[in-house]
Amino acid sequence: MKTRFIRINDISQIDLSKVSVYDLRNRYIDVKGNMFGLKYNRVEKKIEIIKIIRTLARGAGYYSQQVLKRKEHNTQTAPHDDTKEIEVDDDEISSAEQDAVAGMTAGYEEAPAGDESEEKAAAPAVENDDEWSPDYFISKAIAIMESHKSRLNGIIMNVKNSNIVPANDKMGSTYLIDVFRNIDLDGVQRIDAMLNSHKELVSYPRSIVYYVAKLDTRSKNIVDALDTDSRKMRFIYLSEMYFSIRNLYRSLKTTLNELKDFLSEYEEKHAGKISYNEEKILQDGKTSISNTISEINMMLSGCKKLESFIYNEGNF
Repeated sequence: MKTRFIRINDISQIDLSKVSVYDLRNRYIDVKGNMFGLKYNRVEKKIEIIKIIRTLARGAGYYSQQVLKRKEHNTQTAPHDDTKEIEVDDDEISSAEQDAVAGMTAGYEEAPAGDESEEKAAAPAVENDDEWSPDYFISKAIAIMESHKSRLNGIIMNVKNSNIVPANDKMGSTYLIDVFRNIDLDGVQRIDAMLNSHKELVSYPRSIVYYVAKLDTRSKNIVDALDTDSRKMRFIYLSEMYFSIRNLYRSLKTTLNELKDFLSEYEEKHAGKISYNEEKILQDGKTSISNTISEINMMLSGCKKLESFIYNEGNF
């Protein structure tokens, strides 16, 4: 998953009781320009807040030496005595990240916080409009689709292996078969089609005429008003991505919500009839469903911003 940048006033706004391992790629930037992240402490089994400071790759060796010297002489200036500092290679920071952390200096400091566990449910944080861009959103969507493909297959396997639906329950079994087919069609196969479409538009796009023929009247009017082919292709690219992402996740969200409700109903009736291991498999599947729905809501929220962007001719 791509890194997500979120504007905050101070770190007290990071509620560790509402984060999970799916939020570990988040970056929080306060009003002073300080950047913070999250790290799972495997020893203490909790998520901690860490302070992140960038260093250039060419200066990483020097910075490492300075960190060691400061540790030897106990001269660290971080707010916690057990603060660690690890250089962050600037070559590994994307252009979006560079814009977000521009002007920062070197290092990577960790500041342990509360006792919250990684198993707490994820809650989508609000992205500041200043941090959002259509290209960043699309790149994030492409990355999350890759993870969703394997996760959807995992959900199907978990539900099957849980045996929550008795073999002699023809109605329940038939329903599950239909749901699994919809997950494959509306999820896995549609993601493959979306990724191929993105690759085509970026690497070897067809003629403008081909794409314009697929647009609705509102979109065609905007394309007609644009005066250069590059501006027209820019609109076509964003428009194609918007409709593909929105339609994919709308359908998938409906299917996953139906499956979630179905499993909850069957769990009440048959939970006592499956083994302990099968119950754990079922819970893993339900957790994956809930996390995926949460991420889908985040994607659909981003689609609304993308829609507002593409239908403003001044953006092209």
